[in-house]
Amino acid sequence: MRKRIISLALLMGLAFPAFSDDLTVKPDAPSRYTVARGDTLWSIAGHYLKSPWRWPELWRMNRDQVRNPHWIYPGNVLVLDYVNGRPRLSLASDIQREVKLSPQARPEEQDRAIASIPAEAIEPFLARPLVVDPAQFATGPRLVAGPDERLTITQSDRVYASGVTENGTWQAYRLGKQLVDPDSKEVLGVEAVYGGDLAVDKLRPDIQTLTVRSVAGEVLVGDHLVRAPKAAFVNYVPRRPEEDLRGKIIAVYQGLDGAAQYSTVALNLGARNHIEPGLVFGIYKKGNPITITDAAGKKRETQLPTEQAGSLFVYRVFDKVSYALVLDSLGALYVGDSVATPED
Repeated sequence: MRKRIISLALLMGLAFPAFSDDLTVKPDAPSRYTVARGDTLWSIAGHYLKSPWRWPELWRMNRDQVRNPHWIYPGNVLVLDYVNGRPRLSLASDIQREVKLSPQARPEEQDRAIASIPAEAIEPFLARPLVVDPAQFATGPRLVAGPDERLTITQSDRVYASGVTENGTWQAYRLGKQLVDPDSKEVLGVEAVYGGDLAVDKLRPDIQTLTVRSVAGEVLVGDHLVRAPKAAFVNYVPRRPEEDLRGKIIAVYQGLDGAAQYSTVALNLGARNHIEPGLVFGIYKKGNPITITDAAGKKRETQLPTEQAGSLFVYRVFDKVSYALVLDSLGALYVGDSVATPED
């Protein structure tokens, strides 16, 4: 099995905003913590901070540390202290790493550096959200026939395509809904809906043969084929936007009505707005209008204040649109909810 090492070295080259002075540690935060298998920098920060995505601040990371990356492994002991009144988490220097192997654990698993965020929460989505230009999309490879007269194509079926020119894995997509900016009404692109993965068996000049490896939704004759990106989890670093960026949720991926924790949503912000993977935004819901009656019986109309209702984490960016993972929410989130710099 290929050894997979995820380290803080992947932070190299990223600029970090100035640290805030409002980093408050939980009252029950441990003074020492031993890293366990399955921990992430995100989950460890959850023992110390209300907002775990702020773990780079807790580690007091700076560019010197990025250039000389340190590794965090299961068995490492972490120590919480304070420098000039600000909390700092660091590796204990007074003891060796504690390694306790369970009967099911392999030695290389204990030697694997921990990731920054939970891979299982984001990895399934990394290759799937896709924003396309319909005109360009229509000229690419597509499925032209299934295995027989059945309408449904299932895993392990042999199918046929036109326009595939390379061996390897391809992904089936069909055109979905338009993504429209709710304010300017600009069409930002068209979302392509992922169907499944297919592997090339035979390349011929006219018709190519593929086998369906997996089906996520459905694979149909007429689907467009896109070369699958390399399946690799990127260790994004969560951080606040360095500038005042404001936008809105314009779609919930796969056409769902509402979003909750670990849902993927589309934003009307993209590379042209200086959006990058790793940015964290607060999600804000506008307060409802209410009627207040005073002591004299006089009524007046007002509106409840806008409140932060959750946070999200950008992980895939296109020119005019980006996709983000909802980290937490106080209730259902909907298209039209605003996003901006988080409060905490």
